[in-house]
Amino acid sequence: MHSKRKLKCCAALLKGEVGGNVTFHCSGKSVKNIDLLYLQRDNVFVNGYYESKKVPATWNNTKFDRNTSSVFMDNLKVSHSGEYKCHIRYKDEQHINEDSITLSVTAKYSRPLFSPPVCSEETRGQNCQTRCTSNNGYPESSMIVQAIVTSTNDTIRQIWQHVKSAPYHNPSTLLYNITTTVSYNCSNGEIKFSCSVGDVTSDEFSVCEYTDIVIMTAICILVVVVMIAGVLCWRRRTGEHRDCTHV
Repeated sequence: MHSKRKLKCCAALLKGEVGGNVTFHCSGKSVKNIDLLYLQRDNVFVNGYYESKKVPATWNNTKFDRNTSSVFMDNLKVSHSGEYKCHIRYKDEQHINEDSITLSVTAKYSRPLFSPPVCSEETRGQNCQTRCTSNNGYPESSMIVQAIVTSTNDTIRQIWQHVKSAPYHNPSTLLYNITTTVSYNCSNGEIKFSCSVGDVTSDEFSVCEYTDIVIMTAICILVVVVMIAGVLCWRRRTGEHRDCTHV
């Protein structure tokens, strides 16, 4: 785009998040002496200023501030990541200065959530699964599942190995969704799961609690049945037909 020789400077790193904004600072000198300032990505013009010529159409998510020689960019997407170049020429110089700025756009994954557990009816809690899902993150990451296994003798915290992850890459937004399937059985008692992606962690999710509940419920039902049977047998034996409140 320019015929004058270019003097390259050191590269800078600029970080942003999806949906957020960043500012490209292109010049450290007095802005009054600038003859032209272009921010480009590859050979595509982004925004800028040329004192003696009309500049091309600018990106609609950018604004150029001539007072600070900076370009403001909002509504960031993953696709905005890449290397940008500031081309600057000062009025008292013939050459064009070229500064490189690398923009890295990331997205924080949503807080992971567990789905309701599903167990095979035939195995009675010996073959169960639940899923942990986190959405709209970038770059691609792995999910870590932790488990606290509580038995009658001990409590063990461990990284759960019985997991299978299935990432999905959205071709439009370039964001990732991660779904991890957790397999377990209830032979060792209650298990509390949590899953994390980066610095985002789910709430604890308890499974196998129903085992104790079922046992206690069965015992209570059995006690009630025995009591009712005893009362009926006693009434039949005595031949009395009193109200239950007198039994």
